[in-house]
Amino acid sequence: MRTLERAARLIPAERLVTVLTRGQTVSYSTAPGELSEINRVVQPAWRGTAAEAYLPVLKIAATDPEAVVALFPGSYTTDGEGRLMSHVSKAVAAVAIRPDLPIVLGASPPGPDPASAWIEPGPPIDDLERYAVRAVRRFLPRPSAAELVALWEGDGLVNTRVVIAKARTLIRLGHRYLPDVLETFEPLETTFSTPEEGLLCEAVYEQMPYASITHALFARTDDVAVLPATQVRMWLDQPAAVPALAS
Repeated sequence: MRTLERAARLIPAERLVTVLTRGQTVSYSTAPGELSEINRVVQPAWRGTAAEAYLPVLKIAATDPEAVVALFPGSYTTDGEGRLMSHVSKAVAAVAIRPDLPIVLGASPPGPDPASAWIEPGPPIDDLERYAVRAVRRFLPRPSAAELVALWEGDGLVNTRVVIAKARTLIRLGHRYLPDVLETFEPLETTFSTPEEGLLCEAVYEQMPYASITHALFARTDDVAVLPATQVRMWLDQPAAVPALAS
């Protein structure tokens, strides 16, 4: 998976977690063994991007409650790999200052693309001016023709769905906006890395509601900030936000 290979340039392989659904396989273009230390979490079934994202986040938080994680789309194309990961590193530093605030990367738009989800940035965030982190004025998953023109001619950004945040902050947002998902996971949280985890995970996913991580991260502007990833363009090949990367 190209996403993991890219992330491994910034984050040691043993600190990477990829989420698979049973029956799904992953292959790498790198030499065998280079990414063998990546942690794999297997879901019994597909229940949407909320469960897919929160399963590894909860596992990471169970080991390190103060961990910073980055959520990456499952598959994407970019024309600025090094610059993208440099912005991820900058966002990690910003989260250390404002641990209450998840940061999403906003890429330079390749054009007034109606198929992209857009972000209209607001003013700079207090204490994070040196990192160029800004408030979010609006998330626009399906902008109108007039809105597209205004975004393109202004400072609109494409939502990369790359999110950097404290694990505990993401969990807090999950409890607030995706309570059914987080409550369904609760019985599993005390069994991570135990022999009971696998069987209980099966039972948990039988009850897991379908939900999108969008409802926690890309619906309300007060809970998330945006870091403009200047000179980076990015296209999502699929919408899932799967690998959770512990920094």
